[in-house]
Amino acid sequence: MPRAPSGQGDVLPPEPARLNFAHFDHLSEDLRIDGRPVRLVHLYCAAPDYRVFGDPQEGISCVDDVARAAVLCLRHYEATGDDTSRRRAVGLLGFVLRMQSSDGLFHNFVLDRELTINRDHFRSRAERLDWWSARAMWALGTACRVLAGADKALADHCHRAARGLLPHVKALLVRHGSFEEHRGRRVPLWLIHGDGADATSELVLGLTALNRARPDPDLQRMIACLAEGLEVMRYGSMNRFPYGLHASNRRGWHAWGNAQTHALVEAGRLRSALAEARHFYSRLLVRGSAASIDFDDPRADSDEERIAYGVRCVTLGLVRLFEATGDPDYARMAGLAAGWFLGNNAAGRPMYDAATGRTYDGLSATGVINPHSGAESTVEGLYSLLEVGRHPEAAEWLTARGGPPRKETVAGRHLWWREFTRPPGGAADRLAVVMDLDSETVRVLVGDDLQVFLDQAG
Repeated sequence: MPRAPSGQGDVLPPEPARLNFAHFDHLSEDLRIDGRPVRLVHLYCAAPDYRVFGDPQEGISCVDDVARAAVLCLRHYEATGDDTSRRRAVGLLGFVLRMQSSDGLFHNFVLDRELTINRDHFRSRAERLDWWSARAMWALGTACRVLAGADKALADHCHRAARGLLPHVKALLVRHGSFEEHRGRRVPLWLIHGDGADATSELVLGLTALNRARPDPDLQRMIACLAEGLEVMRYGSMNRFPYGLHASNRRGWHAWGNAQTHALVEAGRLRSALAEARHFYSRLLVRGSAASIDFDDPRADSDEERIAYGVRCVTLGLVRLFEATGDPDYARMAGLAAGWFLGNNAAGRPMYDAATGRTYDGLSATGVINPHSGAESTVEGLYSLLEVGRHPEAAEWLTARGGPPRKETVAGRHLWWREFTRPPGGAADRLAVVMDLDSETVRVLVGDDLQVFLDQAG
């Protein structure tokens, strides 16, 4: 394993216009296929020289990564007006569109720069609605909305391609209203893979973007049915395992791809989204980040690496809750969550290098950085920082670091809390996330409210 990057680096909160796309462009390759611009993003990139490479079984690039990169570039263009990001997005969408099969589903991997489709790998086949088709929908729906005024022809093309997926969404919903009981939990059966709430959340992100661009009652019904399934899979509460989270599937929860709160806010279903933020996201901030939870072993701590993809899902859920409610608590929590990229993590060191634009591939539970920087990490890091950077109420807490979690009784209440401090560390630079275990509520305390609380806590 190459040595982890050393030093603190530039940990200033990046504004959207100052995000560094240099490494993203290093991973990318612009081509012209059949006279059209196409941009691929290489799957992997290895330290210490940061050469790009593919996988002999998978290929060199995939819809999974390129579609998310398109969302990033479209959102960056929308936030900043940066025409370079619009041009990046055009090429990325060109890649995604070429990967659609005649029945509307998408293949995932390409084997070479001629974009030869890998039709053999089990994670590349266009046989059913799966992760890569869901992510393609997210990119296409976002393009319909963002490019409506800037490139109507491409927006129309993306709209037609997105609608080609809708029969497969309708096929899922044939089972709408069907449930199974699994170890005492009610499980819906009309999601991707039956109970794949994680993959379905990214499909809902695409459908809501498409509907926002071109409202359609049938589309709205699909969104409502899928959102209902996501809501059913929120289990437990602050004190009751599994702590009020939205499950990834019937077996458990994993941070990566678990974008249910983000998707539910976009779908206008705030109640379940707010509950996960209050009960579970607060726990992740106070106790510390987690990679996964096995429902059959509640006491086990996962030793999997924490990755940018998991941090994005929590961060964006909190950002969207702030945008929907105006409650600054969610903005502050989003800033703390995304602070993982700038050093609020087990290593105490940045996972995003502002000088190069790299986001490192992972962080062990004991604080060992995986210094490689592939497509997924790079895209997810930039996207998280872009969305947090749009809101000063969130961005101002990106550089905060957490102290040790504390469980104690304060004024007769059983509390679990953690204090965070940002440089330079004065009274105005402190914040506490306080979980009240008696009432199962959470408070984010700053200023005078924080000082009163700290005086009571002794």
